[in-house]
Amino acid sequence: MSDDPSTALFADDEPRPGRPGLLLTGLAAVALAVSLFAVLRNQSLGNRIEALALQTEAIDAAQISLTADLKALADQEARADSEIRSQLESLLSLARDVAALETTTAELQDRAALPQRSWARAEALALLELASRQLKVERNVDAAVEAMATADARLAQLREPALNTVRRQLTAELETLRAFPRPDLAGITEQLRKAETTAEKLTARGIVLDDNALDSATSAPGGLARAWALVKSALANLVTVRRTATAASTLVTLEEQNLKRQRLQLLLLEARIAVARADQPAFAAALAAARSWLGSSFETADPDVAGLAAELEAMQAIDVAPTLPDVSSSLRLLEQLVPLTRPGS
Repeated sequence: MSDDPSTALFADDEPRPGRPGLLLTGLAAVALAVSLFAVLRNQSLGNRIEALALQTEAIDAAQISLTADLKALADQEARADSEIRSQLESLLSLARDVAALETTTAELQDRAALPQRSWARAEALALLELASRQLKVERNVDAAVEAMATADARLAQLREPALNTVRRQLTAELETLRAFPRPDLAGITEQLRKAETTAEKLTARGIVLDDNALDSATSAPGGLARAWALVKSALANLVTVRRTATAASTLVTLEEQNLKRQRLQLLLLEARIAVARADQPAFAAALAAARSWLGSSFETADPDVAGLAAELEAMQAIDVAPTLPDVSSSLRLLEQLVPLTRPGS
């Protein structure tokens, strides 16, 4: 046997391949393997390409769908924007209408309120003029204060800055009037009325004769009765003379005493009228005349006469018409604002 391995592969009748044949065979096998690998690779690549194509088609379809959705969203957004713009235009138009309506309403309110403000200012001016007349003519401080306070309330309702100066001056004048010391005219009048009542009971200075006794003596029948009546009257007068020896010895009848009382009452009435008129000179003159008449015509020792004299002396020191403060500045200030707006002017 030969040691060559090729001898086992080939029979004796077959030709033995040489080295070149073996090489070609190997190359053919390699080429076949490469071809198979290429075929398999190409098939794999084709599958992948097909898969990629499918994916691409799916992506394209999705992109088309997304594009359609985006277009739909864009259209919807455009419609929404259009609606929003339309609503905004409507709101802007409504706001303009509301502003125009507010302006018109304010103008109408101003036109409607102008006569009311004019009347209110005119009413306040009339109240201040009334207060001025109450002070100057009637010296009625309470009525003047009430009128000025009402005028201030009317001006306060207007809430106009132009009236602030008037209101400040009016407030100051009201404070001055309220703090003004006023005499108690009602108390003085009542005191004078009581004095007139007291004057009805005062005893006249001198010897008061009883007219009734004289009349009965002169009218008594018979000479003896008449003489006795005269004696009794004379004795009564003697007693009166002794009792009033320190006073004047003038004989005064009851009628004369009543006339003196009435004159004193008239003087006191004049003083009371002067109080009502706030006439200080007349009040002082009437009290002076009453005191003089009281001292000269009535018995000063009488407690009623002395008490009345003391009352008249105290009242004579009272000023029933003190000088009133000037509160016309607010009236002048308001007059500068009112003439152009007075109703009917």
